[in-house]
Amino acid sequence: MDRLKEDSSISLKDQVKKIIRDEIIINKLKPGERIVETEVAKRLGISQVPVREALRGLEEEGLIRTVKYKGAFVTEINKTEMYHIFSLRASIETDAIEIVTPNLTNQKLGVLYDIVEQMKNEKPDYLLQAKLDMEFHRTIIAWAEIATFDRIWSMLNSHIQRYITILNPEIRILPEEVHTYHLELVEVLKQKDIQKSKEVFRQHIMKMVL
Repeated sequence: MDRLKEDSSISLKDQVKKIIRDEIIINKLKPGERIVETEVAKRLGISQVPVREALRGLEEEGLIRTVKYKGAFVTEINKTEMYHIFSLRASIETDAIEIVTPNLTNQKLGVLYDIVEQMKNEKPDYLLQAKLDMEFHRTIIAWAEIATFDRIWSMLNSHIQRYITILNPEIRILPEEVHTYHLELVEVLKQKDIQKSKEVFRQHIMKMVL
């Protein structure tokens, strides 16, 4: 099976869902494109059942839509919806910063510095940059230890990552700029000024949709 593991602890449905989700995120499956169950099943060497289940899950995530008698299609990117997704993300993240900052140690700052260091890349790799971007911000949210933040972030993650991946080539954000932006965020956190950190992070997040 192509990229599927029969002995994996992850269900076949979830493996298929991840493959399709990643293809949507990197724009291999483009907005408006039809996803044919039989073709996916044939490509992966599996039955249509896990593919159908995976598509149902992706529809719940808002990455595909099903049209009666026509099939499943990749959803379009709606700028208004993306604004509200990023606004919700900013609210969650700044709330997390308020919780995390008083207990921010050099060890935790080191974790963020390590992620930022990986952002250095001579060749544009927008998928990698999007994943590292998400890892950076998700790490801060995880430190807050608020389960609701984690659940909402998981729901937003694919949409944000997809938007960033597709948008990056358009606005020509260079790899070194991505590295610089996030290095500046760590330096702000290091000052342990909660209000300043919240303001800088909100501006960083919302500039992608303003």
